[in-house]
Amino acid sequence: MSTRLKVRLVIMVIAAVVYLGIKLTSNSHRVTFSPANLSVDVGKGWTRVRSRSGLPQCSPVMVSSAGMIGAIMLDSEVTDIKEATDKLQSSLAIGAKISEDKFKQESFSTASGLQGIHLIYTTKGENSGDSEVRSHKFVTHNMLSRCVAISYITSPESESAGVIENIERTLRVE
Repeated sequence: MSTRLKVRLVIMVIAAVVYLGIKLTSNSHRVTFSPANLSVDVGKGWTRVRSRSGLPQCSPVMVSSAGMIGAIMLDSEVTDIKEATDKLQSSLAIGAKISEDKFKQESFSTASGLQGIHLIYTTKGENSGDSEVRSHKFVTHNMLSRCVAISYITSPESESAGVIENIERTLRVE
């Protein structure tokens, strides 16, 4: 066997071992939402539920004791993230009868460099005795420059700073 062939074989074996090592040690719980083509590493303890409701809701929806995570396709005619967030906020204010001062918008940047706006608000349940619902919408662009939102819905008591941090850190375009 020639030296050149031996070197190539050694390189291939090393590459295979590194690949397998990464695969075996990876504890990724990454979920890709379709057709938004965004993914997030939700962490442990989430159950995948297929959504068949159609657009604007994407599939899957992730459910746990900490709440629910999903993705929403926003108006295709609005491509500016700030404008899309304002339009989403306005429609939520009208539909859920939330005053504009109950919303909070914060810029965010993910580890992959994706930029967006984090929209936060709290609503009451539909019935007068229902508890509050806290909603987080992470509005950004997908690979087609369409505005989409990752949605984390929870109760104020179950809200997890870790989940919010995970979304902001691991959200990426697929």
